[in-house]
Amino acid sequence: MATLTTTPANRSFLSNNKFDFVLRRIPNFTYFVQAVNLPSLSLQSTTINTPFSALSVPGNQISFGTLSLTFIVDEDMQSWYELYSWIFKLGNPKGFDKRGGLKDDDELIDSVTSDATLFIKTNANNPNFKIDFYGAYPTELGDMQFSSVDNQEFITSTVTFNYTYYEATNIWHLPLNVLLWWVR
Repeated sequence: MATLTTTPANRSFLSNNKFDFVLRRIPNFTYFVQAVNLPSLSLQSTTINTPFSALSVPGNQISFGTLSLTFIVDEDMQSWYELYSWIFKLGNPKGFDKRGGLKDDDELIDSVTSDATLFIKTNANNPNFKIDFYGAYPTELGDMQFSSVDNQEFITSTVTFNYTYYEATNIWHLPLNVLLWWVR
């Protein structure tokens, strides 16, 4: 049995409530996000048959899982309505123009897609990792349950996004001026 001869430099565990999620198309949404998943990532493999056995070798295509968020719905339903409007404009059930007035520029309020960033923080609330999602767009807006018989609870909903890909960057070691530029 091997013995551990080194101690990790950081023995703190990752906390599940130390994060910020920023969706550039609707920046006010950040305040209402309650939960977010870091989607799965899988590399496709290829099998090569040989006379002796089938060998598995790394492929060249990555599959990304879906991005799902839970958010609290504000009293004016603005957090929900902005997502509803985005999906409605993408699918346009009233006509053949499926994109309507939506633009291809990710930075615009009326864009087809939007970039998003998940900031994962340390236990001291310092940004540690930055996960950038490129070309995100909502594919499903979850239901909301209203009830007059239960105790008052604040309503939450879920939204699912597809996106082109994501990149993870360790930002803990970056200079403060670069870090502040990324957080803005």
